Amino acid sequence: MFIDKGPALEIEQEKKEEGSGKQQISFILALHNHQPVGNLPEVFSSAFEEAYAPFIEILYRYPSIKAVLHYSGILLDWIEKNKPSFLLTLREMVRRGQVEIMGGSYYEPILPIIPDSDKRGQILKLTRFLNDRLGARVRGMWLTERIWEPHLAHPLCQAGIRYVVVDDAHFQELGMKSEELAGYYLTEEQGYPLNIFPISEKLRYLIPFEKADKTIEYLSRLAAKGGGAVAVLADDGEKFGVWPGTKAHVYEQGWLEEFFRLLVDNEDWLRTTTFSDFMENYPPRGRIYLPAASYREMKKWAGGFWRNFLVRYPESNRMHKKMLAVRKRLEQVPRRAARHRARDLIWASQCNCAYWHGVFGGLYLNFLRAAVYENLIKAENIIVRETYHNDNWLEIKVEDRDYDGFQEIVLNNEYFGLLLSPHQGGSLWELSYRPAAVNLLDTLTRRPEPYHDDLLKQDLNIKNEDNGVKTIHKGFSVKEDGLQEYLIYDRYPRGALMDHILPLELDLDAFSKGEYNEIGDFLLEPYRAALEHDHGQAIATFTRRGTVEEQGELYFQKGVSLKASSNVIQVTYNLQNLGTNTSTFKFGVEFNLAFLAGYAPDRYYHIPGRKLEQPHLASTGIEEEVQELFIFDEWRKLAVSLRFSLPARLWRFPVETVSQSEGGLERVYQQSVIVPNWDIFLDSQSNSSLTIELAINS
Repeated sequence: MFIDKGPALEIEQEKKEEGSGKQQISFILALHNHQPVGNLPEVFSSAFEEAYAPFIEILYRYPSIKAVLHYSGILLDWIEKNKPSFLLTLREMVRRGQVEIMGGSYYEPILPIIPDSDKRGQILKLTRFLNDRLGARVRGMWLTERIWEPHLAHPLCQAGIRYVVVDDAHFQELGMKSEELAGYYLTEEQGYPLNIFPISEKLRYLIPFEKADKTIEYLSRLAAKGGGAVAVLADDGEKFGVWPGTKAHVYEQGWLEEFFRLLVDNEDWLRTTTFSDFMENYPPRGRIYLPAASYREMKKWAGGFWRNFLVRYPESNRMHKKMLAVRKRLEQVPRRAARHRARDLIWASQCNCAYWHGVFGGLYLNFLRAAVYENLIKAENIIVRETYHNDNWLEIKVEDRDYDGFQEIVLNNEYFGLLLSPHQGGSLWELSYRPAAVNLLDTLTRRPEPYHDDLLKQDLNIKNEDNGVKTIHKGFSVKEDGLQEYLIYDRYPRGALMDHILPLELDLDAFSKGEYNEIGDFLLEPYRAALEHDHGQAIATFTRRGTVEEQGELYFQKGVSLKASSNVIQVTYNLQNLGTNTSTFKFGVEFNLAFLAGYAPDRYYHIPGRKLEQPHLASTGIEEEVQELFIFDEWRKLAVSLRFSLPARLWRFPVETVSQSEGGLERVYQQSVIVPNWDIFLDSQSNSSLTIELAINS
C-alpha cells in the first residue's frame, strides 16, 4: 500500500481562462490499439499501415497536443519485430511529455474471468515492456473491452495501477447526471484504492465520424458549464483507419489534420492533457462503487453481463474451462524456466477475442479459436513432459470440466487429449492432437443471431464496388450474395461420437439441414458410464437402454479405448434388440472435425481406390461401401484416418456459419461433418457389433 500525497489532499481552485471569460476545459484523447493472438499476418500489417503509423505521423507534427496511447503486448511484439523504428518514435514522444502510455494486460484477457495471479502477472509483464522499450512510467491501464467488475480494484492496485477508464454508462446506472461526469472518482476494494475516469459515449460517436468542428462545439458547451471539467474520448485506435471508410475520411480527406488544427486554435480554453497530468492538478470528485458493466453495445450483445457469453456459446465455455484446467496444473512443474514458458502460453490463450461475438467476427473466426487451443495444448505439453519422463503414460480423470453439474471423463496420453461426456450420450468434445497442438473438435454450432433477422428482412441489392459489397438499406452490408441460404440452425451442439438412430429412408439432404426426426432416444441423452484401466489401456464404456419408435427397446453399448503411447482411438458399438419384433433403422455416428479451410486445395478427403469428384473439405457427398477414409491437412501436416470394421455408407457436408464482421455479413467454414452410417436389421433379442478406429499421424 502507498499514501498518495497528490491533489486528493489539496483544495484546488477552478481554473478560468484569462481574457475571454470562457472557462477552461481539459480534453483527454486516448486510443487503444490491439490485434488478437492468432490474427492473420496481413491484418497486422494493414492495420499498422492504415491506422497506427499514420496517426502517430500526424500527432508527432503537433507537439502541443497531448494524447494517451495503449498498445496490447501482442501488437507490441509484432511492432518490435517488424517495425522497430515505430517504438523509437513513441519513446521520443513519451520523453518530451506529449504522450502518456497506458498499461494493461499483456495478452488482452477479459480480466474478471482469469485468476488474480494472472491478472497481476499480465499487467506487470506489459509494464516492464513499456518501461524498458519506451521509458514509460505506467500509472493507468486499459481494461479489455472496458469490462468492469468491482473486485478488480484489488488486484489492479496490487499491480501498481492507479487509474482505469470505463464508460459513462457505468456511472449513469447509478443515476448520475452528465454534469457529474466531468471528472474522475475514487473507488476501493478491501482498502485498495483505484481512480476511475468516465468515457464520453457522445464523443465516441462524434470522433472521428462527424465533422471535426462538431466535437469542438460539443466541448465548448461543456466548458460553459464550469471550469475544471474533463472530457474523455477513449476508444479503439482502429477507428482511425481500419474501420470501413475511415482511412479515406481520417487521412485522405484530412479529418485528423483538421481536428488537430482546431485543438491548437482553441488552446486558450481547450487544454489537451493526459490522465496522469489531470490527476496531478485536480482531485477526485468523490467516492464511488460501480456495478459490473461494460460499454452499452457490449451489454446488448452479452445480454447485460459479459460472462453470459460463456452460457450463450458453449464453445467459449469449453475454451475457458480448458484454460482453467491447464492453469491448475501449472504448479506441478518443478523447473522454473519450464513453468514460466507454460505460463506465458496460458496467458496467450486468455486473449479475449475468440471468447465472444459482437460487431466483429470474434468467436466465429475459426483461426482465433485455433490459436487459443494451440497455446493451451503447447502449455499442457510442457506440463506433461515435465511430469512424465517417457512417452508411455496415460491419465484418466473424472471431473466436472465444464461446470454444468455433470461429470466428464478426461483421457490423456502422449498423443491425445480427450473429453467425453456421459451425460451427453458418451459424446466427444475435445480431440486434441499434441504433436501438432491442434484440437480437431474446435467446432461451432450454428445458431440464430439477432442480425440474421435483419438479413432475412432486407430487400438486398448486392453491389460490387471498390468500397466493398453493400446493401442499399441502412448501410446493411454483406460480402456475398445468397447468404440467406446458409441460415441453417443446428438442432443440437456439434461434437463427435454422436449416436443417431434414424429412419431408413432418411437422405443426406434432409439430415444436413436438420429436417428430420430421430426415431430413437439416444442422441445426447444420458448414458451410464464405467471406467477400466488395465495394462496401460483405458476403456470408457457407455450404455443406455432406450427405445426405437414403434419397434421396442434397444440396448446400446459404446466403448472408447485409448492406450498409452498410442495414436489410435478405438470405438466399439454393440446394439441389441430387446423387443419382440424386428427392429430396423439407420445407425449413424457423427464426427465434426475442424480444419480451418474448407475450400483450400491442401485440405482434402481421400478414399483408397477411388477418385472423389470434389475432395475439398467443404464438399457434400455420399460414398457407399467405405472401409477407410483419410482426411489430409497438409497445411498443419496432419493425416486423419477413420477405419470401419463393417463397410459404411459415408455422408459428408460442411458446417458454414453466417456471422457479422466489420466488413459486413460473411460466410465462414467451421468444420466438416462425417457420418458413417449403416442400415441395421435386428431380429428380436439379436445384436449387431461394429468397430471404428480413428488415428492421427503427423
